[in-house]
Amino acid sequence: MYKENGIEAYEAYNRTELLAGLEVKSDYILIKGDYYKDIKKVMDTQPPENESIGVALGSAGMLSILIYAINAVRISFSKADKTDKIIEKKLNSYKIKRMTDDGLLLSLKQLDY
Repeated sequence: MYKENGIEAYEAYNRTELLAGLEVKSDYILIKGDYYKDIKKVMDTQPPENESIGVALGSAGMLSILIYAINAVRISFSKADKTDKIIEKKLNSYKIKRMTDDGLLLSLKQLDY
């Protein structure tokens, strides 16, 4: 467990540890080591939150459902193994809170609402 400035974060150094943190829906997850670069690439494929909110509000939520369906299909046809698909799907609930040279701090999007 990582603790800084009153934030307790689940620490993950590999995909097994990350999956465990995602399964329990930790409020904050700190990904350290070389693995954070892989997760950064996955997080970069997600649309920025301000764009997602704009689309949701402008379409009365209908496009959000379509975007969710497209992501589900994209993940299901991905050539990644089952664990990576689960991780990618669960990462949709998180956003990058802070990035450093040796780690990536993710926060649950629900904390902002």
